[in-house]
Amino acid sequence: MVFRLWAYGRGGGSGPLRRPSDAFEAWASGALLAALLLGAPAAGVAAGSSLYERGRAAQAAAGEQVQAVLLADAPPPITSAEGTGDSGRYAVPVRWTAPDGSAGQGVAPVHAGLRRGDRADVWLDARGRVTAPPRNDAEIWLEASAAGSGAAAGVVLVFVGVRVVVRRAADRRRMDEWERDWARTEPVWTGRRS
Repeated sequence: MVFRLWAYGRGGGSGPLRRPSDAFEAWASGALLAALLLGAPAAGVAAGSSLYERGRAAQAAAGEQVQAVLLADAPPPITSAEGTGDSGRYAVPVRWTAPDGSAGQGVAPVHAGLRRGDRADVWLDARGRVTAPPRNDAEIWLEASAAGSGAAAGVVLVFVGVRVVVRRAADRRRMDEWERDWARTEPVWTGRRS
């Protein structure tokens, strides 16, 4: 429909019933379509790239991973009715030796079922405190893709909203033009005088 209106506005549909509002609507629709075709992908790429770069930077600054020794047992896995075990993580006291040789102790999330003395990977922040592990590349990519898709969808929604406004404005203008022309033509056809 937009392509038809655009061609019509460029001269593809001329005739006695063509109004200036028709040409306006066609040109506006063409401009909006061009903005959509350029804007939606650009917004998606910009939003996705920005979020991806921020995620990678946060991943790089996440700290370091060390091997910790559990000082207590983690709760056992909970078996469901299907026979699968709970692979949740539980906060358990642990101790570790940092790469600089300093010893540390704290509470860290570990997998269910680990026993006292078992080893688990723990992430430490710049101050040597236990922190959450950084997001992996797949999680960062998924979040960036979702943000990019959302930005592109937002541009499409703006396009639809502007297109509705343009259409309503053109329809109002078109009806005014038809009213004026009918006011001039009706007396000639009916023989009535105003």
